[in-house]
Amino acid sequence: MPRSARTTRRSAWLSWVLVPALALGLAWLIAGWAVFQHPRTDDPARSDALLVLGPPDRTRMAEALRLMDAGVAPVLVVADPGTGDLGDASGRVYYARAARTCAEGGDQDYEVICFRPDPSTTQGEAMELRALSEQRGWDHVSVLTYRQHVARARLLLGRCYPGELDMLSFDYPAVPRGHLREFVYQSGGFVKAWLTPGCDQQLPWQPKSVG
Repeated sequence: MPRSARTTRRSAWLSWVLVPALALGLAWLIAGWAVFQHPRTDDPARSDALLVLGPPDRTRMAEALRLMDAGVAPVLVVADPGTGDLGDASGRVYYARAARTCAEGGDQDYEVICFRPDPSTTQGEAMELRALSEQRGWDHVSVLTYRQHVARARLLLGRCYPGELDMLSFDYPAVPRGHLREFVYQSGGFVKAWLTPGCDQQLPWQPKSVG
């Protein structure tokens, strides 16, 4: 094959494959920046309960306790997956503040409810919120999670909980997975959410139950 023909074929490949792929990648990054970095959030307002989505690390527990001290809700609900579910060998230290808050229970000026989500996912947390809200008659709940998780959490929680949701966010000093990896992780989570549109619908190979 003449060199000119090979060059033409390579140029055609660049035009028909590489350029669209780059364009799609750029569009995904722009969409991710808008959806994950700048999600719709709410100002703290008095509600029936504050749900802290897991894992309950020191940063989010500090923000949760600050909100509770400010009187955002009479009940603090902490999703504590447990160090075994998270695969974190240092969990006894990393989640010490959450463990202490859960153990103290009624020693605060507010009620504390801690639970292990089943399954150990945001969907499991949403299912538990549905159960608690039905038991307690909650019609307005505040939810705390980190900024990049807000949009997906709002989608999943809204499928299970029919009441008013206030999504409150905080920022880590550094995004745990880094911005690009976080965009990939959250995008994968949205794909899973689209494949399982119900409150408790799950993928066949991920049945409910952590133990």
